Amino acid sequence: FINAGGIGTLVLPRKVPMKLEPKVYFANERTFLAWLHVVLILAAASLTIITYSTSEDMGSQLYGIVLLPVSVAYIFYALWQYRRRSLMIKHREPGPFIDVVGPTTLTVIIMASITAQFFLKLHSIMYD
Repeated sequence: FINAGGIGTLVLPRKVPMKLEPKVYFANERTFLAWLHVVLILAAASLTIITYSTSEDMGSQLYGIVLLPVSVAYIFYALWQYRRRSLMIKHREPGPFIDVVGPTTLTVIIMASITAQFFLKLHSIMYD
């Protein structure tokens, strides 16, 4: 047995060449485009919040300013994942191709920012 897949996986070496179909490359590109779609929506929401927030409302401006670097960082993260998976496909590595860290981190960041925005707005309504 060869431990080629990382911790907890044992992969037997292949004796026959692995056939790669074009759908494997297209699936990688489709995933990359899906990530870019989400990031574009996040960046557009951030810029919209910054544009339409009043100059007195620092909470809304801060919310938009925080989301903009997050969206830019995820553009580079999506590109890195695409390149990593492309090289794995090109070199016929067995995997794993799954990405657990990216979606989880993005979800936590968005949930934290929405929660913080809610409480900032609630605080400003109650004490102003």
